[in-house]
Amino acid sequence: MPESLPVRLNSDRLHDIATATSFEATESFPVLLHNGDAPVHVHLHLDDALSQVASIPANNHFVDADSTRQVSVEIGDGPRPVEGRLKIVTGHGAETDYVSVSIVEPEEREDAVDVDATLAAPPNRADDSDGSDEEADEAAGFDLPEVALRENAPIAALGLLALVVAAGSATLSDSAAVLGGALVVIATVAAAGYMLVR
Repeated sequence: MPESLPVRLNSDRLHDIATATSFEATESFPVLLHNGDAPVHVHLHLDDALSQVASIPANNHFVDADSTRQVSVEIGDGPRPVEGRLKIVTGHGAETDYVSVSIVEPEEREDAVDVDATLAAPPNRADDSDGSDEEADEAAGFDLPEVALRENAPIAALGLLALVVAAGSATLSDSAAVLGGALVVIATVAAAGYMLVR
């Protein structure tokens, strides 16, 4: 929500104008015409300097007693900074006041992050030294064999249990079918173990 420029009318006497002496904006803003106990005609005018980047849709406004009227000052594209004056006239010229208005660029926030076009493109893996994930992992401090052992320990334990059961079954049984099955289990566990440590 842009900051507004408040203007008090008829507060001390008929057609009286009370407002800030200066105002700064970075974008479109409302002028709030707060009227006192008598209806009033108000004329708003931007000087030539402000008219380069700003405009008011209507210059003449009628404000009822004890009411507030909002008038938008539209800020468009143009050079920055721009300094000029907003002229406020009441009672068909009975009173005139001026507000010095500065239109400036939005200040850069301290927590803002500069973004350029390179962030829009995905990283190019071909630019890596040799595309080796292992080198990147080692540079990050990972010891690959130890990580692999920790991650695959439950599978290795199940494989060892399968070997023990297969060897025990083959030893206790005189059946050629059980011996063949045990050899298949042992070969499967050996192949799985080879794939894990590869």
